[in-house]
Amino acid sequence: MSLKICVSIADKDLAKVKSILEKFDFCELRLDLIKPDINEIKGLIKKNRNVIVTCRENAGIDRIQYLIEAIKSKPKYLDIEFETELKIKRTLIDLCEKHGVKRIHSYHNFEYTPDFKNLITIAENEYSSFKPAIIKIATYVNKENDNITLLSLLSSKIPLVVLGMGDLGRKTRLIAPLLGSKFTFASIDNKPSAPGQLDYFAMKDFYNKLENILQ
Repeated sequence: MSLKICVSIADKDLAKVKSILEKFDFCELRLDLIKPDINEIKGLIKKNRNVIVTCRENAGIDRIQYLIEAIKSKPKYLDIEFETELKIKRTLIDLCEKHGVKRIHSYHNFEYTPDFKNLITIAENEYSSFKPAIIKIATYVNKENDNITLLSLLSSKIPLVVLGMGDLGRKTRLIAPLLGSKFTFASIDNKPSAPGQLDYFAMKDFYNKLENILQ
């Protein structure tokens, strides 16, 4: 079953980070959690260019300089948060276009899941305004209906990654790729980079068993 699982890397041990990059085909570099020296970013991306480079707000580092340095190393994707200041967002977009880096524009709500109308409007507005390769929607799931709301977004023609955060949202991480989400995220070594993130090998096992059932 050709479903993409992106291994999200949050380890501060750079030797371990490099080992993971070499072992797994598709990874996310959480620079805000790894916190490498800015001069080490190029070496990390060189290990595996099929990566999403992410650096969230409030990381205690110069986030924009990290992202600019990463773009120069030409990863496959750069993650840009919806709420990024417009001037900075335009700068990052221009650099991505210059260096051939695809963009994922991500919306996070760590408290709750807005209703379907609000979420689809948020996604459509960002997509029409900036034309990223993918829109990522990740919200905290407080009730089962929130999962339905998130999965319903996949009826849109927008290229989406949809994720539910928290224990109740874990099922979306398994189900969404089956309904058209471009990929999903997973952790390894019990080091999740987001609440509710599942283990890579457990997810692979689930998809393999599902494929065998459907054959």
